[in-house]
Amino acid sequence: MPVTDNLQETAGSAAGNSPAVSGGASATGMTGAGRVPDEVKLGLLILFIVTVAIIAFWPLMTVFVWAAAIAVVLLPLHKRLCRIVAPTVSATFITLWVLLIILLITSFAVSMMIGNVENIGTMAKAMVTGLDRTVFAGFVPSFTEQELLHFDETLTDLIVEVILSLTGDILQTLLSIIIFFLTLSMLLYYGEAIWGTTIGAISPRLRDPVNRLAEISENTIYALIIVQISAAIISFILAIPFFTLLGRGEVLLFSTMIGFAMLIPLIGAQAMILILALYFLSTGDSGAAVLMLLVGYPLLSGWIDFFYRPVMMGRRVSVHPVIMMIGIFAGVPFMGIVGFILGPVLIALVVTGAKILSQEYSGSGPVPP
Repeated sequence: MPVTDNLQETAGSAAGNSPAVSGGASATGMTGAGRVPDEVKLGLLILFIVTVAIIAFWPLMTVFVWAAAIAVVLLPLHKRLCRIVAPTVSATFITLWVLLIILLITSFAVSMMIGNVENIGTMAKAMVTGLDRTVFAGFVPSFTEQELLHFDETLTDLIVEVILSLTGDILQTLLSIIIFFLTLSMLLYYGEAIWGTTIGAISPRLRDPVNRLAEISENTIYALIIVQISAAIISFILAIPFFTLLGRGEVLLFSTMIGFAMLIPLIGAQAMILILALYFLSTGDSGAAVLMLLVGYPLLSGWIDFFYRPVMMGRRVSVHPVIMMIGIFAGVPFMGIVGFILGPVLIALVVTGAKILSQEYSGSGPVPP
């Protein structure tokens, strides 16, 4: 009997205590389910800080985007140099070389402009007067007789006005240039560490898709910049023998104009070829104008735009070249010069993201790069 009574008392106390224990566990579960993890709070805080920084420094977004794009292109070189020198030395060395190259190109363009200002003035004046009463009069601006009489001064004033309109506040332009090179140097030095931290903060399931998106962005930026520069160099080299055989003077001037125009996406070289053809026509050399259109365009721009550029970009980017061109067409008019980078990158990310989602929901395995 005592043993039986003890067992009954023990069972009764356990049964009596079970609702309290169950209720306590339920309350604890509700508290855990309703609580936001600290990692999520930290991520939201950092996202808020980044958003505030983007809004605060929005006028400098063009500088930051171009610095990031150049850094992406130069990071492989930085990695190679880091094998033989310190990372700080490599980042500083590459940044100084970028500055030197930009200064050399700018000084060459300015010297060509100053040294040929009379020739450029003569060309512009010949086009204005020669095409004044033709069907092509709408392609050239109109000037007064006084402006035509002193056309060198008129051209100089126009160039100064264009430069001032592009630069705006000179002090702000200088600060933007300084910020560009400082940002480029820091991105070269800390780029891998920043990316490693970002990848480490996301779940393992998302790392592969994020890495694929990052890879397509890197390849797109690399293809855009390298292919654009190489296309300009090729066009400049081919223009020298073409204008020499054409028998026109100022071969180096015309070739330089074609080369620099090729740096302008999509329409730069075509517009310059049309301008030169109109110039030859205004001087009475209709044969040179016809050759400029029928031979000059395919040689200096056509095959580069429709063969070289798509092939070279296709080797780095698994996105159809036509889609990339849509990105440039949509990006440059609405986002300015930074749209040359952001437009194609966003298009490439959309296409790659669609492929990733298709692979995830179809369960067909990883989509090949």
